Amino acid sequence: MARKHSSNPNYMPIIKWQKWEQKALSKTFSEIKEELTPCIEIRDASQHTNLLKNFQDVWGAPALVDYANPSGLLTDTRQNELEEFLLHSKSAGFDITPVFGPSEIRRAPHSLQKIATSFSKIAIRLRVSLSDLPLSYDRINELRDAKATISRNTDASFILDLGKAPENWNEASIIGVTSAFKNAKALGFNKVHLASGAYPDDLSFVRTGYAEIPRHDWAFWKAVNRSAPELEVGYSDYGILSPQWTEEALMRMSSRISIRYTRNNDWLILRADGKTKEDSIAISQILVTTFGSDFRGAGYSFGDDIISHRADSTVPKKDKLCGHYHIAEGWSHHMAHVIKEQY
Repeated sequence: MARKHSSNPNYMPIIKWQKWEQKALSKTFSEIKEELTPCIEIRDASQHTNLLKNFQDVWGAPALVDYANPSGLLTDTRQNELEEFLLHSKSAGFDITPVFGPSEIRRAPHSLQKIATSFSKIAIRLRVSLSDLPLSYDRINELRDAKATISRNTDASFILDLGKAPENWNEASIIGVTSAFKNAKALGFNKVHLASGAYPDDLSFVRTGYAEIPRHDWAFWKAVNRSAPELEVGYSDYGILSPQWTEEALMRMSSRISIRYTRNNDWLILRADGKTKEDSIAISQILVTTFGSDFRGAGYSFGDDIISHRADSTVPKKDKLCGHYHIAEGWSHHMAHVIKEQY
């Protein structure tokens, strides 16, 4: 598939290694899969164990892997687990790009540094807010020291992760971001990505019915790319999860089911009054009828196939996939939409 931004690095969705995200990854159509390289976040020991066992079956393609916590810290336990996964990946021949924060790679144990830098690619992920840009002298030195830790034969990439995407920006904001990428490239980082997310961490403001949530992450990336196309900045986002999302959110799951459907400039949210199978079917039928001009239809992605099947009144209710499948279908459609329509 010919991408619109073919000279830019692959689209990089930042995705958690959880059951329904794994389902979305495992069902990614081949023409989409070859155009994206996910950054898989591993947050706890159970996810680490699952990744060791299931990476090949679930994804089995190039991927970045980040074991840090949301602030970018690699605890001693996480360092040990990352080292175990990298040793396993090297033995199995997985195409893995280890991800480190600038300070984390320098303070990592020698054994972890050794196995990490033995891979052909490595990524440095700097988590900052827009107000932290342009990069300070100390930040640039931190990046320089991190780059010095990486072998000259290793393809080093740089991820500028803003967390929550800005809702408003000006020329100075764009200059701050592009200057950070220029700094990174001058230090020898070959590829750069701008990562941010705009999906809210709470949908309680959405009453039963529908809402439209602007995709500021995509809009901001477009503004940066348009300002400095020569930098070939890659697009990275958090998809249909908030960049502020944590595993603790699982403990307060909503009592109402929602469809999260990516469109060019926003997410269409269809929220039911409950979380039964009937509720899932009802909002799926609303999507394919009332919002039929937005619905891409069966064959577009695994997620669109699920929605189409669920909305079909001729399909027995027992055969319709509902519940947590809304997470898998949302991610599946999102990744397909970014590749097919935008990036």
